Amino acid sequence: MLKTYIFDEPNKKWIEEQSTLLYHDLCALLDEERNIIYVWNGPKSSQERLKKGLELLKNLISNYPNINFQISILNKKVPDYVQIRLDKMLSEIKHEDKKEFDKFSRFITLRLYFIFSFPALIFPLISFLNLSTSLVWRQTGYNYEVDSGLYDNWLSISFFFIILTIISFAIILIIGIIEIEYKIITYSIIGLVVSSGIAIYLQQGIFLFLFQDGSTASIYYIKQSDILLFLVIIVFGIAIYEIPNLAELINFIKVYRKFIL
Repeated sequence: MLKTYIFDEPNKKWIEEQSTLLYHDLCALLDEERNIIYVWNGPKSSQERLKKGLELLKNLISNYPNINFQISILNKKVPDYVQIRLDKMLSEIKHEDKKEFDKFSRFITLRLYFIFSFPALIFPLISFLNLSTSLVWRQTGYNYEVDSGLYDNWLSISFFFIILTIISFAIILIIGIIEIEYKIITYSIIGLVVSSGIAIYLQQGIFLFLFQDGSTASIYYIKQSDILLFLVIIVFGIAIYEIPNLAELINFIKVYRKFIL
């Protein structure tokens, strides 16, 4: 019977794992009957990881001088019973989506993408919900009446959350470049461009609207139709990147849920 172990590089130890493998893993398969340790270096792993794993493995073997373990690094020729075990451990991720093979090669980027995708999607919605509070401003005829201080805070809060969105997409873009994942790169660039446009738009301040007659330095009157048009433009801009990024995140969770939860 084969026992399988995955090399935990950050903690410099081998961890027993019997069910799942990722393409960046370094795996040791112990055949106790034949006293052979087969070492599988995944297609997304590195020679440096292999070197470190072998060094630690040899140190562990030296603690058992009475057992003559043989280390065999798997290349093209793989014993059938070893190949069956590897295929079984890799089957789940292959089954989920074969197209995802080249997506993520590192746990750290996988988890960072998962973490920063949520603020990239949630912060724009918070910004829009804040802007939507304009619909409950006091109505005077066909105009909305708003205090200048409230108006400034209204824009500043939404601008703040859009800046956080830009930062989130910038981090996601870096992750996409590191992993050479073109879909993530494309979606994050769209998010960056549109969010930056919204941020510039919000910075127009008092020049966003044509204030109506009766407006003063402390009280603004804004057409209701202008507010509605403004909100439509904002929600349309947000939807441009929210929809594809949400779809990508859902697909990502389906494929990698066992590695992020």
